[in-house]
Amino acid sequence: MFITGRQAHLMYSFKKYGLCLLTLAASMTSGLLDGLCPQAYAAEAGVPSGQIVLAGGAGRVVKLPASATSLFSADPKVAEVRPASPRSFFVFGVAPGNTSIEATSATGDVIARYTVHVVASGYNASLLRQKYGSETPGVTISPSPDGMSIEGQAPDPQAAQKLVDHAKSLAGKDGYVADYMTVPGSIQVNLRVRIVEMDRSLVRELGVEWQNVNALGTSVTVAAATQSPLAAMTTLQSSIGITSRFNVGKTPVTMETVIDALATDGLIHSLAEPNLTAISGQPASFLVGGEYPIPTSSYGGNTNVQFKQYGVSLGFVPTVLADGRINLHVRPEVSALSSDGAVTYQNGSNSVQIPAITVRRADTTVELGSGQSFIIAGLLSDSTKINTTGLPWLGDIPILGALFKSSSFQKNESELVIIVTPYLVAPVDDINSLHTPDEGWVPPTDLERVFLMRQSGTDVRKKRPWQKMDTGDAGFMVE
Repeated sequence: MFITGRQAHLMYSFKKYGLCLLTLAASMTSGLLDGLCPQAYAAEAGVPSGQIVLAGGAGRVVKLPASATSLFSADPKVAEVRPASPRSFFVFGVAPGNTSIEATSATGDVIARYTVHVVASGYNASLLRQKYGSETPGVTISPSPDGMSIEGQAPDPQAAQKLVDHAKSLAGKDGYVADYMTVPGSIQVNLRVRIVEMDRSLVRELGVEWQNVNALGTSVTVAAATQSPLAAMTTLQSSIGITSRFNVGKTPVTMETVIDALATDGLIHSLAEPNLTAISGQPASFLVGGEYPIPTSSYGGNTNVQFKQYGVSLGFVPTVLADGRINLHVRPEVSALSSDGAVTYQNGSNSVQIPAITVRRADTTVELGSGQSFIIAGLLSDSTKINTTGLPWLGDIPILGALFKSSSFQKNESELVIIVTPYLVAPVDDINSLHTPDEGWVPPTDLERVFLMRQSGTDVRKKRPWQKMDTGDAGFMVE
């Protein structure tokens, strides 16, 4: 196709100023100046027009009503045109979008005008239908002008999410996936967690503590240091209590002693059974404990207070799979305040001790069925601490050195076990199937409280009508 200077001017005007100026220039060239561009454009009511729908990457041949010398595309990034013959052209869809194509004659008159809609390639939609058609029979996948549209009812949230994720990966960063799918109903998961901790401590202290205090105890006089150790020991001036005072050397020096004999065995058992219910795919959290303040300095010398949580906490995200199994991301944590590692914060003339916090935490993802359980164990802690204090040299004497020193032995052992059980649950319609720990409880009368040592009364008339057993669902006993 040969382009004359006037046609080149028209094409340049079109690219620079748009279709409006092109039409105006063509009208002026032919000597038909009908006013401004909108009127001139509207005057061509008899121009044949039509719509062309293409998929991205596809094309077609379009026949013209008359011979054309020039073809124009308003947006070559959406659709390109190429002449096939004087009375036909080939249009090629480049990218999703809308544009227009016009064909002009040798005199510059518009002989045909087309509106072009380029939609995303149907190949991706066809690929998704082929892969997920059997899993999602109620879902319709179709290409749209800017990407892909997915409609219908998915069998479950997981199948819907899987389909949308794959569609987005095929559409790319410039494509858009319109998700209009629905699911039959939200699936809820109840998580029952049992956190059991056994903490055992063993303390043994034996010996003599020496203190430079004169207010306690009774006196025991030891002769001058020039004498032998056996001769230096004198009779007790009075009966020896727990604390005794000794005078040592040529010039008596008073020193305080405390005889320690301590044995302690401790056993701590803690149990927490948090229960949480969440919709599939949504997070839930639980905390039983508290928050302790932490003072911090800010600009200008002001003091701010932040709070740190501690106690028994639980966070989880359940995802119900297509086969009814549950993918569970669970994060239990047990924390407590501790003086070990505490920090002293100086605030002017006042000092504040900020406690440390001991944390035992697990973070894992498992897959199991409703009602099945898994256990997190092996969270062990074992520490041994031995301290020995005494007088220099004297405490090192074999056998007799035990009188001049004190030793302490402390051993701590703890083990944390976490049992997790998820259940697929649904709301209940019958209130009679629900129970609370206080069902049937009434205050005891004075006679029941004093003589029968009861903590609850026996007036069964105040019991709920649906209560038929003495043991609640949560394990609480009712007298």
